[in-house]
Amino acid sequence: MEDVKVGFIGFGLIAGSIAHALKETKKPYTIIATSRRIDPILKAKEDGVVDTACECIDDNFKDCDIIILCTPVVTITSYLCKLKSIIKPGCIITDVGSVKTIIHKEVSKLGLDNCFIGGHPMAGSEKTGYENSSSAILNNAKYIITPTPLTTMEQLNFFQDFVRDTTAKPLIMDYETHDRTVAGISHLPHLISTALVKVVSENDDPEGHMHCLAAGSFRDMSRVAASSPEMWEQICISNSDAISGLLGQYIDILNEIKTNLDNKTPGYVASLFEDSRHYKLDKKVD
Repeated sequence: MEDVKVGFIGFGLIAGSIAHALKETKKPYTIIATSRRIDPILKAKEDGVVDTACECIDDNFKDCDIIILCTPVVTITSYLCKLKSIIKPGCIITDVGSVKTIIHKEVSKLGLDNCFIGGHPMAGSEKTGYENSSSAILNNAKYIITPTPLTTMEQLNFFQDFVRDTTAKPLIMDYETHDRTVAGISHLPHLISTALVKVVSENDDPEGHMHCLAAGSFRDMSRVAASSPEMWEQICISNSDAISGLLGQYIDILNEIKTNLDNKTPGYVASLFEDSRHYKLDKKVD
């Protein structure tokens, strides 16, 4: 394998975890990074995770074989404009954003369909920042790849091998399917989690018995409510159409549950749990 130069724009939890994983392969990956804050990158360089620390997008990025945009979804599109004029022929631009439609549309508008491949590692933590990054976060995680109509098989194979080097598992799909899928399994659950915490906190008694006794299922459901508020506002706004459609259906089901509870409908709750249990058991994908 020849030396592969990888550029990171933005260097938080996911970028740091990818960089850790690449360095741990012992393959000739050269890591170049820039970020709004230089301190995490300097620490990564000290750790041997980054080879070249840059204060901005400079000439170091002109030689990159792959550039990964690891900034918030709403700022990714602005970096595409900057990169268009500096990348070398054959360079692949990708991202790790959890919403794809808004990015792919900007890619097409800029005429970058021949060098962009969308990416979304389905991994993370309620913690943020390079200091919490680890290759373990990516181990066996699904890494969604959203190619464009102009992505070549050579580019796709290169990128899949790159993903496998992070110890994640590549999964290819179109960007619209991606956004509807993550709306259901990630974005909507985060909103449900925060809504649940809000309901419980507003209905707890002065002694805080709900907070004191919370365990098991409540802790599991409320864990993601500790995620970054700013990040999740950007994600939900960027994928609002897909989330809103599923949220409407969820509200309809909650109203149905309420009606059947009010009417004490025999067998309704058992049937609801049975249907959900079978989906969880039967639809598991390795």
